[in-house]
Amino acid sequence: MDRDRIEERARIERELLNRRRAARTIPVLPRTEGEQRFPAAVSQEGMWQGAADTSGPSLAIVSALRLRGPLDVAALERSWNAVIARHETLRTALRVEDGRLTQIVAERVTATLRADDLDLADLDRTVYEEVDRPFPLDRAPLARLRLFRVAEDDHVALLLLHHIIGEARSLEVVVRDLSAHYAADLAGVPCALPPLPVQWADFAAWQRDRLEGARGAELIAYWSARLAGAEPAVMPNDREPGADAGPQGGMLIVPLPDELHQGMLALAKERRTTLYTLGLSAFTVLLARHSGQRDIAVNAPVSYRNRSELRDLVADFSGDVVIRTDLSGDPTFAELVSATHERVTQDFTCPELPPHLLEPYLDTPDLMRRIDDVQFTAEEELDVLLETGELRTERITVARQYVLRPLSVRLRHDLNGAVVQVRYRTSHFSPARIERLMSQYVDVLEEMTTHQERRVFARPGDL
Repeated sequence: MDRDRIEERARIERELLNRRRAARTIPVLPRTEGEQRFPAAVSQEGMWQGAADTSGPSLAIVSALRLRGPLDVAALERSWNAVIARHETLRTALRVEDGRLTQIVAERVTATLRADDLDLADLDRTVYEEVDRPFPLDRAPLARLRLFRVAEDDHVALLLLHHIIGEARSLEVVVRDLSAHYAADLAGVPCALPPLPVQWADFAAWQRDRLEGARGAELIAYWSARLAGAEPAVMPNDREPGADAGPQGGMLIVPLPDELHQGMLALAKERRTTLYTLGLSAFTVLLARHSGQRDIAVNAPVSYRNRSELRDLVADFSGDVVIRTDLSGDPTFAELVSATHERVTQDFTCPELPPHLLEPYLDTPDLMRRIDDVQFTAEEELDVLLETGELRTERITVARQYVLRPLSVRLRHDLNGAVVQVRYRTSHFSPARIERLMSQYVDVLEEMTTHQERRVFARPGDL
């Protein structure tokens, strides 16, 4: 091969490599000084359209931390403002301009922080009041940090994000960044967090291009076929909601027995799957045993932070995936786990199409909204806590007066244990009904781990 041909081949290979890299890279939009304007993300448009009241209190994502030890409130305030400066979403308002939903990013937003006295007995009421304070979407920031003093060396920090700019993972990012800035402030050194490679507006523009192109067509074709003939899961509720039923809700937390947790870990390892798959399989069986349905469709939210550039952003990367399970052949638990694993693995590669873009292509009107009434998810607990020097924190599970859907089951786990957290609408379920359902759910998990070859409808139990 002569030199010219070698050089030409090298040139072509370099060009192809650069094209692949460009396809994988999220372009950074140009910025100017002062206030910035960008089109809203397609997911934000869907959330805006779907909310009867775009400042609705049920769209607040909430986290609470107990801070024990000496706390420098002024340093914490400076750290919170540093986090706001780091993330454009925390300086963003949303408005309709020229007929289009637009992100308005302020150059600077300054928040003040003070410690108000709190009796721990009043914590739930305090959370209720904070959640009831709506976020006007046309005014930044769409996040709040509140600090309460229990004692001189004992505080509670309450963090709220509007769902239109963040999800549960975003709360972890905020706490991690807050901790890094707080430690640096106390030490009198610059914060060591690396610069963010992209911001939410960059991703939103990149994603819109993809969804308006070949990737969008691919996702519409995939989900249209997946959901052809699907029906929402029938809820095992014991109350019939009236026309004026609101989003008021309750919560129940059920710790799993250690023996069951270890059995699930062993089964997941044996079947080369995850606790997510096991938990979803058992939830599907519970719904099927109650309803008699054999085609079960459950909303299963998933994060599509599948790129390194997105890992550290405060933004809403949650996607709505519907896991549809066929139980018509009365499979064994082992067969069900394998089928669910395969289904989850495939469906989770297609999470980024917002429901409002899919709805026009589905045969059944309003199908996505009705499937969303019943949700399952599982997640590994992450110890992202504000700790520096003598200050120690612990996560507090706070009560909420609102829930987004009638029934939501969440399996939270780490290597040391697992709990089932269920949120429900009181217009649909009584507390006694939820307690009974979760007892049955634990029974199904135990049955799955100890009798893999039993068919799922062989012993439906006393329902």
